[in-house]
Amino acid sequence: MNSPFNANPLYIAEKAQHMAGKTDGTDCKVFQKVALISMCVMAAAGASQVILQLLKELRRKDEHERSGRERSGRGR
Repeated sequence: MNSPFNANPLYIAEKAQHMAGKTDGTDCKVFQKVALISMCVMAAAGASQVILQLLKELRRKDEHERSGRERSGRGR
């Protein structure tokens, strides 16, 4: 069982959707909004992780190309 102090946004979204199914009216809408926000947080976290990995690879590739040019320029 997950502790409420270390629950991830996906777990919160799941529980909020479950609670939304059991309630009516404004409470249902509130739980649905909580679930939507939690899923958006997960999507943003995943997208930012992908973007950071791509930037890291591009920097590594750029540094490798620069070091290759410097070595070839020092020749004869």
